[in-house]
Amino acid sequence: MSLLIERTIANGTLLAVWDISEDADWFYSKLILNKEELRLIAGISHPQRKLHYLASRVLLRTVMKTDEFIHLENDLNGKPVILNFPMQVSLSHSASLTALLLSDRFEVGIDIEKIDPKICRIQHKFMKEEELNGLSEENELETLYVYWCAKEAMYKLYGKKQLNFLNHLFIKPFKYMESGNLQGVISKEPVSCDLNVHYEKIDDYMLAYVMNENVSLKVTEGYGSK
Repeated sequence: MSLLIERTIANGTLLAVWDISEDADWFYSKLILNKEELRLIAGISHPQRKLHYLASRVLLRTVMKTDEFIHLENDLNGKPVILNFPMQVSLSHSASLTALLLSDRFEVGIDIEKIDPKICRIQHKFMKEEELNGLSEENELETLYVYWCAKEAMYKLYGKKQLNFLNHLFIKPFKYMESGNLQGVISKEPVSCDLNVHYEKIDDYMLAYVMNENVSLKVTEGYGSK
């Protein structure tokens, strides 16, 4: 397992990305797991999903630099929560990479995806007409993944299942570069807020992350469903 990125991106906020190369036994040897976690892992039949689960927890233990048990569970909406440390965490996996955003100050959301042309088939399901109209043929595939990853990161930041990518999450026009920032909007009553989303291309993956002190912010004019 090789560390690709370990970066402080804000006060008390750490981004980390690892490349998974070890087998499940190696990950088990690095973890302290309770009975519930062992039960959950035993119920994961897909080998890659099991590696994703184990790798994310080894990565979390590594960046937190602790020998203590880390009580990580998903809440009722599926958002990961650390119960015994005052930290916010977001996790993402795709193919051989696992990514993590950890903060003692901000709510956080992260997404990483391996770039695949198949996304073109479903672009209308997560992008509004005005977003699609802003696409250019140059870097179209990468730009689609920026939209997807940015919306997924905002969805995870919000932390509730009621958000719809098409109707409640919006990306303002931006010019694609291999790394950059864009303005995203969450708009679903009673929440409406602007968010600064960072994205970057890592080899043949796209990564996006967002952090915010409070997602229940001021009303944003001109976007979204009321």
